[in-house]
Amino acid sequence: MNFITDFFTNTPIQEIIGQAVSIAGMIIAVISFQFKKSSHFCIMQGISGALFALSFFVLGAPTGAILNAINILRGYAFGAAPEKTRKPFCVLLIIMYTAASALTIDYSGSAVYIAVSILVGIAQLAGTVVMYISNGKIIRIVQNAYISPAWMVYNIYTLSIGGILCEAFNIISSFISLFRYRKTGFTK
Repeated sequence: MNFITDFFTNTPIQEIIGQAVSIAGMIIAVISFQFKKSSHFCIMQGISGALFALSFFVLGAPTGAILNAINILRGYAFGAAPEKTRKPFCVLLIIMYTAASALTIDYSGSAVYIAVSILVGIAQLAGTVVMYISNGKIIRIVQNAYISPAWMVYNIYTLSIGGILCEAFNIISSFISLFRYRKTGFTK
């Protein structure tokens, strides 16, 4: 009980808000993997990205904030935009993620931070490509094989509690959805 009391009395309100918003983002992200339709998955990932962008901004992690802000557009592009716009959106998103990664890295910072930032930049590129392909099974496999582990490292480095929990739950949730839909498959 003292831990909880100490946390709320000794932690700046900005960090408490940032962590709370990251937990809300985590809840939306975990729910997203239970949607069978890839378009619904993408929309929920966009909403989660908005919450994580705000969280990382408040926590002072610019690379995570900008990459997740771009996720809002990615969620729209692959979840709700007309089919004919998917390819141009994919190209635009790849350019945006690449530019955001290059511009938000503090090159005068530690080599570990630079490496961790590059790791999540590549994760966002991988996520964009698999969302463009729109195969639910491939999305979840790439999520487990690279995207979640990359973001787990970033979240541990930036001490995002919701982010750490999110990636742990993402891995579990996407495995569950792979199991649930193994016979019926996923829809586009």
